Amino acid sequence: MAVYRRSSRARNVIAVLVLLALTLVTIDARSHGGGALNQVRGKVSDAFAPLQRATHATLRPIGNFLTGALDYGSLKKENEQLRQQLLQQQTQSAEAQAEQQEAGEILKNQQLDAPFLDGIPTVTGQIINEGFSNFDNTVTINRGTANGIAVGQPVVAAGGLVGTVQSASPHTATIELLTDPNFEVGVSLQGGNTGSAEGAGRTLPMKVSVISTNQPMPVQKVGDLLSTSGLEMEKFPKGIPVGKVSKVVKVPGAIEPEIDLTPVVNSATISFVQVLLWSPQ
Repeated sequence: MAVYRRSSRARNVIAVLVLLALTLVTIDARSHGGGALNQVRGKVSDAFAPLQRATHATLRPIGNFLTGALDYGSLKKENEQLRQQLLQQQTQSAEAQAEQQEAGEILKNQQLDAPFLDGIPTVTGQIINEGFSNFDNTVTINRGTANGIAVGQPVVAAGGLVGTVQSASPHTATIELLTDPNFEVGVSLQGGNTGSAEGAGRTLPMKVSVISTNQPMPVQKVGDLLSTSGLEMEKFPKGIPVGKVSKVVKVPGAIEPEIDLTPVVNSATISFVQVLLWSPQ
């Protein structure tokens, strides 16, 4: 109860001082500022000084908080701008790195012994979709009909055949890989013979069927490089490396051997391809 009375007494004192101050202000406004009033006003001001200091000390954290709250919005905006600038720099860096890689890939292709590219214009495209599984034998590149690409055009990379353009839109094209079971390409065999290489899946070798033979049939050896035959109305120009012979099996009673072919280009390890703007017509 003593604490309650002391608190009530303090409130009463403050109320009296406030009323006194209002009275002095009213009188001062109506007077010409006499010395007696100045003395009284000075004493009242001194009496109120501790209260003013306490009030200022109490309200200062609130003012700082409000100032900080206003500054927080400004800092948040600045941080967002910095994040956007950093993101833009990272994007530009990634684009520059991709362009450098593309230039390196083009240079690599230009330095290879690739007589089949002689005089044939090409469009370089970056692979942007590699399919969803090993059973998907297509890839998508970031070039399309707007760049001159058309369905049926040959696609090469790193000095070997990759596949053919299956479909194209203005800015993208889908490439059917030579590993697709529906893919077929004519190849040249030893002794002037020709064959047909067919895809069997990304993880399996291609199968070569002999089409024409000269007797006696020369035996293909493991490691032999087979290239496109380029016969009339073939889908590919002559001389594009297709794959290396990985197995030759002489089947009893059969005239031609069974030949397995490992593609020169591993589609899982490339990032860029070159589309040959070429057609058999």
